[in-house]
Amino acid sequence: MTGFTICEPPRPRRRSELARDFIAVLTLLTTLACGTAFASSPEEIDALAKSAAKAEPAAIVKLLDLARAGDADAQVRVGSLYYEGQVVQRDFALAMEWFRKAAKRNQTQAMNLIGHLHQEGLGVPRDYAQARLWYKQAAEQGDAAAASNLGWLYLKGYGSGKSAVLAREWFERAAAKEFPAALYNLGYTYAEGSGTSREPARALELYRRAAGHGYAAAMRAIGWHYQTGQGVTRDYAQAKDWYEKAAQQGDAGADALLGQLYQQGYGVARNPDTARRHYEKAAAGGDPNGQLFLGWLYQQGVSVAQDYRAALDWYQKSAEQGNATAMNNVGYLYEQGLGAARDAKQAFAWYRKAAELDEPTALFNVGLMYEEARGVERDVNAAFSYYQRAADRGHQEARRILGKAGR
Repeated sequence: MTGFTICEPPRPRRRSELARDFIAVLTLLTTLACGTAFASSPEEIDALAKSAAKAEPAAIVKLLDLARAGDADAQVRVGSLYYEGQVVQRDFALAMEWFRKAAKRNQTQAMNLIGHLHQEGLGVPRDYAQARLWYKQAAEQGDAAAASNLGWLYLKGYGSGKSAVLAREWFERAAAKEFPAALYNLGYTYAEGSGTSREPARALELYRRAAGHGYAAAMRAIGWHYQTGQGVTRDYAQAKDWYEKAAQQGDAGADALLGQLYQQGYGVARNPDTARRHYEKAAAGGDPNGQLFLGWLYQQGVSVAQDYRAALDWYQKSAEQGNATAMNNVGYLYEQGLGAARDAKQAFAWYRKAAELDEPTALFNVGLMYEEARGVERDVNAAFSYYQRAADRGHQEARRILGKAGR
């Protein structure tokens, strides 16, 4: 196995100083190092990358030497340091440069990461079409992560026509390699009946396989199946155990669901304070449901002093992530003048955002505002159209109004 001929570099200054000016440090260390980088195995590259992420100078020198010499695996690792903001200040544009160098050498992990940067709009404008092209290029060469990501774009219709069938095809390719995210995504299609019949038991089987690889989202999904009794006998104790496993892995969504168990008293003694602590942890982790539930506690004054402004803030954070219930709740607070000045137009705008996502209460609220000309011009036909959509989704008051009107 070919390695390096090196001499020990000078002892580095403090890590914070290294982080302050990564390029200057690398240049200095590379100049001082007396070794020359040669071809290295993927295992050696991985070891170097781990050491470089700890700001170990010799590893940084070796990794950069390899990347500059054209080693694609090393180029990906250097790009990843910039992506993660490890040792160096985070810089997505520089990460992209290194990933592109590696992709030119047909490194599929780099192709997948380029797709990810395009998908998320990191260092480049968001471009789902470009993301799909890069994912597909890597996936066709057998990269499981890229295949899973490509399937997700097809499932959601990002950058292409929505196709549950194509999504499942790519998920299955990656799942055949036991790629955890693909196992989870494939399970999701069975749970939701996307591109196939709805089969909760099959979904649960795939979630278990993903969980066996330590995939936290799958652990949370298993907990949800036990909580709701989908594909398995309802068992709140099992739900709690799986949520706790996921939460220990850092899954914020699992903390939100644990909070629900304690708030509702499902399988545990009802404890609003414990629920709040879980919601706070979930919300701090950016989970939209945790933010929604915490907002509700502030709105109702449960386990915290009632604070409509705080409720509005948490609802808005959740709404910004696409949570339709939170959007409806923001609308309600504006309509009632709670936590903000009363504003019917703002209320209507938020209700309509939620209604576009088919949230039943929001559909009803939009209909009511059309009927009563609040925040919008009166339009009875539009009102009853929204009432019908709300009724179709089980909203009882909408059904009552439609029945009374003879519709």
